[in-house]
Amino acid sequence: MKDFIRQQIEKQSVSFTAESFLGLSDTENSLIVIEVPLVDYTLTDIARIVESNNARVMNLYVLPVADGNTLIISIKLNLLDLSPVLMSFERFNYKVLYYQMKEGAVTDTHKERLDELLYYLEM
Repeated sequence: MKDFIRQQIEKQSVSFTAESFLGLSDTENSLIVIEVPLVDYTLTDIARIVESNNARVMNLYVLPVADGNTLIISIKLNLLDLSPVLMSFERFNYKVLYYQMKEGAVTDTHKERLDELLYYLEM
């Protein structure tokens, strides 16, 4: 699936790779790729979900899949930690195919939370 997403991104952005796609701007820190049935696609709902998590859409591409009934949507956001946005997409039944964020943001946050939980459980 990642290869398909990478190919779609490369087709859309011509000379960009998936890695260089993230490096376009300092304000564009993360990428989420979701799959949406064509009949369920509304940009308003996607923007509402993103903005309700205090994020901003910095770039958005809509890529139709060959079957004609599905869209692949890549969304670049200004967040380092995508966790709240990813959970919101899942809560509203969006299929998250792929996500990428700057190194360390989520890893450090999750490690801190896990350490706190283990400390609490040992008490």
